Amino acid sequence: MTDRLPRRAEPIDKVTLKSGAVRYRFRIDLGVKADGSRDRRFFTYRSYKEARAEFRRISTEVAAGTHVNRGRLTVAEHLEDWLAGKRDIRPNTLRNYRDAAKPILRDLGQLALQQLTKAHIDRFLTSLRRRDGKPYAPETIRLTLSVLKQVTKDAKRQGLIARDPAEFVQAPIPAHGHRTAVWTRQEANQFRNHVRGDRLYALWLLTLCGLRRSEVLGLRWVDVNFQSETIVVRQARVEVTASFIDVQPPKTTRGLRTLPITGEVSAALQALHRIQSSEHIEFGGGSLNESALIATEPDGRPILPRTYTDRFRRAAKNAGVPVITLRNVRHTSVSVMLDAGIPPTTVAAWHGHDPRMTVSVYGRTYDDSLRIAGASMFQSVEEPDDSALG
Repeated sequence: MTDRLPRRAEPIDKVTLKSGAVRYRFRIDLGVKADGSRDRRFFTYRSYKEARAEFRRISTEVAAGTHVNRGRLTVAEHLEDWLAGKRDIRPNTLRNYRDAAKPILRDLGQLALQQLTKAHIDRFLTSLRRRDGKPYAPETIRLTLSVLKQVTKDAKRQGLIARDPAEFVQAPIPAHGHRTAVWTRQEANQFRNHVRGDRLYALWLLTLCGLRRSEVLGLRWVDVNFQSETIVVRQARVEVTASFIDVQPPKTTRGLRTLPITGEVSAALQALHRIQSSEHIEFGGGSLNESALIATEPDGRPILPRTYTDRFRRAAKNAGVPVITLRNVRHTSVSVMLDAGIPPTTVAAWHGHDPRMTVSVYGRTYDDSLRIAGASMFQSVEEPDDSALG
């Protein structure tokens, strides 16, 4: 049974259900459907106060063009749709997105997308834990939040939600005094001396020079010119999954670059070329194909990215230097060059970076340079010779 309430600004009806329960209902025009007909819908609430507030809210949103119809789409469903639409990115980037999305799917996936709030997200980020129970690193949390923000922004853009709940969520900042772990020049040379004579010595030198792991593993002999002592970075080998190694060109034009190699690096590469030529014949492959990869096992199989990382860690441990990541060896290269006074534009060109990123993200000033900089303010200045002034 429906009782029309006394006429007010809001056309809300009192409805008595068969069970005797009382509800309050209104009907409102939400616009036009896809077929051109009017989209008029009923909304029902338990109290008149709630119905009145919702009528005003929905009416205001409809007038402003921001109203979103109620839907049952979950966070997980929209996240999967968003990932499926990422067709213009590299496979390894998509893998990184999927990895970052795992805790989102686990902890927020069952929530209705329209019910997701900033409070949900704040609690989610605060409670993030690794499998061993330790909190996620701030960098990992920032990556996860970055993916979630892209997902909610996409939902708002599609009109699936009225407001973006992640828009004003703040990412955690690193602890005060946090510094990226890099080697000193002495530690880099200690590692270099330890791996001298290793079959992969040339590759370790290229890593010390700041090439990415993917770039070292993507180099071919055809990319090396022993006469001009240069190498050309043309491609990268990236491990997308345990069974899929993707070969791809550099992400940007900066990444495609020709680099001069020192006499030591050139000599190490020539030595590796001779070793591989002998190995190729020994394993029945005949002459070494110049289009072959440089980073190979003795039987000619390409070295897997994870294998290269494992061998690097063992070598660093045996060399008695801090076991840092290969990415941080690249940081070391940038920092050493900047500390040596090489212009940031040159350092950026060597590493395939934007110069601004080279200084703001990768550069580190060593303590010795800071001491020299501070002492320079109080160095004695030779007094002018008054007699020479005429």
